[in-house]
Amino acid sequence: MNSIQDICKQYNIKNYTINPDGSIDVDGDVNLWNFGLTELPLIINRVTGYFLCDDNKLTSLKGSPRWVGGDFCFSYNRLPSLEFSPEYVGGDFYCRYNDLTTLKGSPRWVGGNFDCSGN
Repeated sequence: MNSIQDICKQYNIKNYTINPDGSIDVDGDVNLWNFGLTELPLIINRVTGYFLCDDNKLTSLKGSPRWVGGDFCFSYNRLPSLEFSPEYVGGDFYCRYNDLTTLKGSPRWVGGNFDCSGN
């Protein structure tokens, strides 16, 4: 089993703090675009920048940040729902081209565009 530090290094996640519950807060951006992920490799609590996880094979947002200061992008995955979406997204929320049948679980606040087209 890889440590949180090893996983962060593998995905080039920098400027992070490990919380007592094992989640991380990231001061900056997280880019997990096109890694072929079937699940998120970490539990992320907060990201001050953007959170990109487009073009993977995800079927759940479990482990995604609760708070994102910038854009939250999860397009081109296999998500059936928005359960485990962030509560707050300061920028745009993109969840295009998944398998969504409902918007239940959407963020409470999105500061920019909300685009779930192509589902």
